[in-house]
Amino acid sequence: ERSVEFILDHAKKMLEATGQDEISLSSLSSSDHSKIEEIVNSLIELCADKKVNISLPSLRIDAFSLDVMSKVQDIKKSSLTFAPEAGTQRMRNVINKGLTKEDILNGAELAFKGGWNKVKLYFMLGLPTETEEDVRGIAELSNDIAMLYYDTVPKEERHGKVQVTASTSFFIPKPFTPFQWAKMYTLEDFNKKAETVKSAVLEQLNKKSIRYIWHESDISVLEGVFARGDRRLSNVIESAYKKGCIFDAWSEFYDHSKWLESFDECGVDIDFYTVRQRSDDEAFPWDFIDCGVSKAFLLSEWKKAINEEITLNCRDKCNGCGAASFKCGICKTHQQKG
Repeated sequence: ERSVEFILDHAKKMLEATGQDEISLSSLSSSDHSKIEEIVNSLIELCADKKVNISLPSLRIDAFSLDVMSKVQDIKKSSLTFAPEAGTQRMRNVINKGLTKEDILNGAELAFKGGWNKVKLYFMLGLPTETEEDVRGIAELSNDIAMLYYDTVPKEERHGKVQVTASTSFFIPKPFTPFQWAKMYTLEDFNKKAETVKSAVLEQLNKKSIRYIWHESDISVLEGVFARGDRRLSNVIESAYKKGCIFDAWSEFYDHSKWLESFDECGVDIDFYTVRQRSDDEAFPWDFIDCGVSKAFLLSEWKKAINEEITLNCRDKCNGCGAASFKCGICKTHQQKG
């Protein structure tokens, strides 16, 4: 993890150079930083006079404290973003999220008691072994959180209605993860899953307090191709570029049909990279890269995921993934203790 000094120095320089009115601690899990409270306290001192908002996105609910929330609130209040990732406990076990429903509701309760009434929830659709019950669980968990607001905050202390925004992105298997062997769902499957969540939200008691948004499925499929692609995709990229696919990160410029034409003209099958589950012994295009974590360890984690088995956090126990060879980070800490 980066030092407090490094983070504060860069935050100060960015604010001075841009004049932005919000600064965000962008990380997979900002609240897991061992010095998160010191960082937040220092940012508050830095931002208070400038009325700059501090954003803490995608928080691990179980690691987030009311103390940190209340300090951030003192400057300028915005919505809080949590990342349950999945709507059911079974699904969270599959992805080794390590969160229980109780953890999630406790975190939401802390947020509501801290004065927030706007909560954003990030979920993934299309996870390995996902069932319709798991999909509908996204709407049901969102409803439980909305209901918790009214059960927790007295009417005279409420700042309007609670607003729960449930946002889903479609799961894309990535290299150097246990899910590099997993298959993706088709574009049609993704759309069907999103519609299932949308319908389930409308069935909830607090449906007026829940807003549901989802990522574009066609872009997700394209991302899935390139996430685990090989050298054969270079011709596709060149072909799409010649067709004008340049500023595709902007939705108004994205034309999915041009990409499909390029795949077809180059004789590259999209399904080969997306909906095909890899065999345990398949050689991957990225196998020659040493990321520290061994392929054998990732495969064992893939098997555990299918069996819904949890692996302890590296901070609690070394799991022998192989990254200790780099002699840095949490691995170095374990070695020093040993």
